[in-house]
Amino acid sequence: MFTLMHLGKSPVKILICVIHGPYEPWLTILREGQIKTWMSQDSAIKIVNVFGKAIPNQLLGLDQSIYFKRWSQNRFVAYLSLGVEAGFKTIFPIKKIKPSVIKSVSPGEPDSWTVQMPDSLLLQGVKNLAAFRASLDEDYDYLVTTITSSYINLRKLAEHLTDAEQKSFVGGRIEESGDMQYQQGSFRVFSRDVVEYIVNNSSNYKHWLIEDIAMGRLVNLSYTKFTKIDNFTLHSAESVKRLTKSDLSRIVSYRCKSIVGNTRTDHEIMQALNERLTQL
Repeated sequence: MFTLMHLGKSPVKILICVIHGPYEPWLTILREGQIKTWMSQDSAIKIVNVFGKAIPNQLLGLDQSIYFKRWSQNRFVAYLSLGVEAGFKTIFPIKKIKPSVIKSVSPGEPDSWTVQMPDSLLLQGVKNLAAFRASLDEDYDYLVTTITSSYINLRKLAEHLTDAEQKSFVGGRIEESGDMQYQQGSFRVFSRDVVEYIVNNSSNYKHWLIEDIAMGRLVNLSYTKFTKIDNFTLHSAESVKRLTKSDLSRIVSYRCKSIVGNTRTDHEIMQALNERLTQL
């Protein structure tokens, strides 16, 4: 086990919430990729896998169909979809829904949290905010949120956050939308005080927006300093071979996104990446 110590500083405590959909291909990627690679490493970092409650396939298909219309190449369809969604979520006050979270422990595996709500793309914000609220029952200095298709180098994460500010810290994979900076949902890092701010001001979260934009707008109301933490996107196991030792020594988070035919093979990237990292 590596400890999160730094000369002259107290140990830093990190909680990672990996937010999944309880469906395929995500369950296979979690089981064959994350659990067998970076989640299996012996560290002082606590990792929890967060799920909602699976909905029937027919409802899931409808949910996905409605959600992905916002990404339509037809701008009229995309904006109409967002407008209808905004109207629906205004009439039915989604922001008032605060589902409970059941926490469970399985020997030899990361802890699991189940948010007591339907696991729907249209309700992503509700689910994520529930995880934020539940996290405040834990003891940590930094909360990291990520997704199924991510590989996190725990040692590099610990090294980076040991040297970071423990107050007003907002970091991770930083993107821009107009004049606004925001954290892309695959890798977000918050100091505990920022998590408390998000929870206490969750009524300002715009549930009809794309999730990471909605979170970005909420955070930007009080925090404008964002810290980029080295990250990289990998699209195949073959691309792992092109990473240099310098890349591997500095990158904290990898987004592993591979599609072969109609199949996601993100776990194969994680396995190849893990093999290279353990050889350093």
